[in-house]
Amino acid sequence: MHIPPLTQAQGAASPAGVATARRRRLFTGRVAELRLLRESLLGEQPGCQVLWLHGMAGVGKSTLLRRFVAEAKEEGRTVRVIDMRSTAPTPEGFLGALEAQGAPAGTELLVIDSGELLGPLEAWLRDVFLPGLPADRPVLVGARRPPSAEWRTDPQWWDLLHTAVLGAMSDAESARLLRDRDVPETAVPALTRAAHGLPLALALFAEARQRSETGGAGPGAALEDAPELVGELLRLLLRENPSPTRRDALAVLALARVTTEELVRHTLGVPVAEAHALGDWLRGLSFVRSTAEGLVPHPLVRKALVVDLRWRGLEKYERLHRRLHAHLTERLAQRTGGRWALGAGLAHLGRVNRAVREAVDWEGTDRLHVRTARPEDLDAVLAALAKEHGQVAAATARAWWERQPSAFSLAEDGGGLVAVLVAPWLEAGMTGLPDDPVARAALARTRERAPLRRGERLLLARWSTGPPAAAAFALTTLWATVPRLAVSWTCTVQDLPGLAPLLGLYGQLREAPVPGAEGEAVLPYVQDWRGTGFDAWAAALCERLLTDDPSALPAPASGPPGAELPWPAFAEAVKHAYRDAQDLRQLAENPLLGTRLVAPGGDAAALRDVLAQTVEQLRAHAGQRQLGEVLEITYLSGPRSQQAAASRARLSFSTYRRRLSAALTKAAELLRDRELYGTAAR
Repeated sequence: MHIPPLTQAQGAASPAGVATARRRRLFTGRVAELRLLRESLLGEQPGCQVLWLHGMAGVGKSTLLRRFVAEAKEEGRTVRVIDMRSTAPTPEGFLGALEAQGAPAGTELLVIDSGELLGPLEAWLRDVFLPGLPADRPVLVGARRPPSAEWRTDPQWWDLLHTAVLGAMSDAESARLLRDRDVPETAVPALTRAAHGLPLALALFAEARQRSETGGAGPGAALEDAPELVGELLRLLLRENPSPTRRDALAVLALARVTTEELVRHTLGVPVAEAHALGDWLRGLSFVRSTAEGLVPHPLVRKALVVDLRWRGLEKYERLHRRLHAHLTERLAQRTGGRWALGAGLAHLGRVNRAVREAVDWEGTDRLHVRTARPEDLDAVLAALAKEHGQVAAATARAWWERQPSAFSLAEDGGGLVAVLVAPWLEAGMTGLPDDPVARAALARTRERAPLRRGERLLLARWSTGPPAAAAFALTTLWATVPRLAVSWTCTVQDLPGLAPLLGLYGQLREAPVPGAEGEAVLPYVQDWRGTGFDAWAAALCERLLTDDPSALPAPASGPPGAELPWPAFAEAVKHAYRDAQDLRQLAENPLLGTRLVAPGGDAAALRDVLAQTVEQLRAHAGQRQLGEVLEITYLSGPRSQQAAASRARLSFSTYRRRLSAALTKAAELLRDRELYGTAAR
């Protein structure tokens, strides 16, 4: 690190004095925190006997304590400082360190740093040592963790113990700290964003930036380019060399949106007891916060852990990613409890891909809580829709609420509404729908390309507000859990970027715009799930996301196979195929050869086999046997006139014509099912 040359006065001072002066000069911010310490501990009547200041590793506790100690000494206070990093956690070790600084009786302020290392000594301090101190002798403890529950449940400490959390520095304080360390102004914004207000990270980034010879974006813009810095940062944050199993648990913590013992157990393949121990260890780390859904790491630590995992070996990184992805996909497809959290977790995994990170801002999305809207949410939901999409959209959404309130989901951050998704499902022949031209267009286009069967559903994600990542969370959940989902339409607006690039990366097909209620252009992204189920789509997406080059792998299958052949044209092609079944040269011109009815490169003979199998399928069904026989007699048993076929079928000519038309229609439906769902129709 660059250090300015000493002045003559500094050169004459002691090394300790120079270091103290330099620390004081470079100390930045923490105005409110210093005021709290002064008012609580240095007044004529201290506000408490013990002030417990806690915060995650790297947030600057020791630096703040040193500055406060210097101020207290300047006021003439006798201060004793015990650093548990160099003190044995025993009564003898603690008292010895205290006596080495002078007579304990003369102590006016006792400061204990690294209080998380007190261990069993914490109980001795609480029950033996501190109660013996005079009431006007305050104690300041700096620790990575808050005091144990025993402090908070002991009546003698209710009024004597105060706690305070030391949080991250503001952007202004962070920028000033970097400037004080001679970081060029052009690099300050990127480093400020990357450090997330952690003084430790700011100092490391500044040092690395000063040593950089390129003068480029520096390590703050891309931690991937600074593995040594990442290793040093993690070493200082962890203060231990984790075992291989603990390091793997840290990898799960970094990759997963939220981490639970179940997730650790399934991803690492460890017994329940070991997963429990690993969960307790993770929860005890200062940079991990516990939420209702699970454990979440600090965003900078998450990035650093992922970089470290990839640096140590892509094989393990990819293996853990696949296991996480497979487990979340399986749980989500089971449609059990917690589906919104599972869907959010699955979508959040995609952020490791560079293209996905660039398309959507994932910062802070681990705080989002997605749920189905409740009746009391209606006003807030409609207000959000009106603000982002207009009053007409809000009025149409209200009509959808009256028809299908379960179609509304929302995302909250700290209880506040941040995103809304309106996604009703539709079925063929539904009546009483709201006056929504986009819904009508979705049904019409689906009917033209591949009609919905009885009970199949079209999911219309009509409007979304808020962060695109929140929409991705909700959509992933719905794609996996809507019963009998056949087609999904996700609507975007051209003037509102964000979600559209992500849908493209997900393999959704962008279709021609349709006019909305006010004539605005609505851009639909369509996925036909009948040819590719959610599990297969998710597996293909996982492989695609594991590369930072989206063009290196094909996108997950999207759209109905052979979607270029709409239903009317498909049905007509089936009629011509049966008529040409005895003439392979004519049959070779049939457009059905371009569909999935035959394998790639399949010829007319293969298509004729498919036609014959469909006839046998009809004949095997008691209620459709005569339809199959009519097709067999007319087209497959040899060329003959329709009059001859009617005679052989023992039907009047008019009845025969009706049966033949019905048979061709039914055969077309069966062949369409085969194209969409495989050999055996669902």
